Amino acid sequence: MPRSTPARTRSVDRTTAAFAVLTLAAFGLAATARAAVEWATAGLDSPARYVSAPPSDWDVFDTANAIAAFGACSAGAGVLLFGATLVLAVRRHRAPGLPVVLGFTTLAMVIGAVLAGFAAAGQADYDAAAGLVILRTALAGLAAASLPALGLVALRTRAARAQRRVF
Repeated sequence: MPRSTPARTRSVDRTTAAFAVLTLAAFGLAATARAAVEWATAGLDSPARYVSAPPSDWDVFDTANAIAAFGACSAGAGVLLFGATLVLAVRRHRAPGLPVVLGFTTLAMVIGAVLAGFAAAGQADYDAAAGLVILRTALAGLAAASLPALGLVALRTRAARAQRRVF
């Protein structure tokens, strides 16, 4: 009689994996849009807009602004999906070290955002300051998006400790 092999347990369920893939896709679109804006404005010497064409004409600045707006929307969607992915992972998995890892990761993102903000304030170069401001905003957004998952894992840990004390 043939034996069936036991089904391998999944470390991550399909819903969490799907949200993780969507998160990576959103951040990939945002990074691609950032690179496209850099490529579109590479030949321009000044970030200021000096155009002698009538305002109704579409130019490279309008194209770059449209691409940048799409990239910002993609980054925002990525941050929201990141938070949702973390909440799903916390709800569906009971890893014992998850509260510590999530807490330290969130703290590292907050510290990184503060350091990037201080570094951006000290920059004389506009491009370097803009890059550091983008990094600061991204880290602060990711840290804020991880707060619901951090709260959920803290409540779960507290409930587990309270249950151990009762029994």
